[in-house]
Amino acid sequence: MRVQIHLRAEKLKNLAKGKWRGKRSSPYCKVVTKSSSTSSNDENSNTVVGLTEVSHGNTSPHFTRSLILEHDEEEAWTHLKITIRDCRRSNKRYADERNSEDCQRIVRRPLLGLSALSITNFNHEEGDDICSDSDPKMGEVEVEIGALLRSEGQETQIELSEGGTLFVSITQSMQGNDMGVLDCHIRGLDVKNIESGLLGLGAVDPYFVVSKKENDTQTGSTRFYDMYRSEPIHDIINPYWKPFQIDLERLCNNDMNKQLRITIYDFEDRGQDRWLGEVFTSVAEMMQRVAKCGNADRETALRVEAVSEDDKVDLRALLVILKADVKMKSFSV
Repeated sequence: MRVQIHLRAEKLKNLAKGKWRGKRSSPYCKVVTKSSSTSSNDENSNTVVGLTEVSHGNTSPHFTRSLILEHDEEEAWTHLKITIRDCRRSNKRYADERNSEDCQRIVRRPLLGLSALSITNFNHEEGDDICSDSDPKMGEVEVEIGALLRSEGQETQIELSEGGTLFVSITQSMQGNDMGVLDCHIRGLDVKNIESGLLGLGAVDPYFVVSKKENDTQTGSTRFYDMYRSEPIHDIINPYWKPFQIDLERLCNNDMNKQLRITIYDFEDRGQDRWLGEVFTSVAEMMQRVAKCGNADRETALRVEAVSEDDKVDLRALLVILKADVKMKSFSV
């Protein structure tokens, strides 16, 4: 049985150098399987399942990179060790990316009511090439997959001795027969501007998050897991986000009709990012809604909406699907 591990954390202890100047840690998780017949301190017996992405400057991360592994249902015992570390190379790499982008940035100065336009890339790093076991440890826990699968909600909440809370969720990885990789490109149109800015000329810094829906048959509850997060683009209401690719097993459990949610946020340098609106869709629908009349095709675009307490619907943005192709690939974790 193939399972997916979903990880998120809240209020991790800030270990960043220069935290007194407002810097925050950049956590990531490393997951390994442990043999039942060996000592917990025997690192040579551990098999690395994988690493999440690095969440830059975020002590309450929702990691989008789920980890997939095989669970032996007959043995019903898969022991995991999950270590959270603070990526020390993240800050330098992030700064280097920002400096590089400054040279490539497209800028339109505010003039006659037009807001400044700048394109930047804040995408979270994958982690493998910049992470090290020498990075400071923010927490470590051990869980057993069989016990999690039998638990209510298939999720456990663990308080870390170092500070903060880690949430570990397990879901069945393959729920359909659709194989391949989604090759997708999305742009936004008419994103509602909730920024005032200097003289009213500011604009939002939008990014989107793709989440998949999971239903817990034991409790009847519904949970969404974040599976992809785009980069924010600054001061713009018609953003072109970078194209992305994601495996269908991770994104929709091999079921292209599985419900997905796309949420748009306004990125904030300080404080919590602001929710703008959301739309529910699926891979199958996105493939049907690929733009037919250019990159501003409003007829086929997805409508991102917000519903008020009195049930009034406010259109917050249009999402134009520029590309949504599924490419076949060899079966692998």
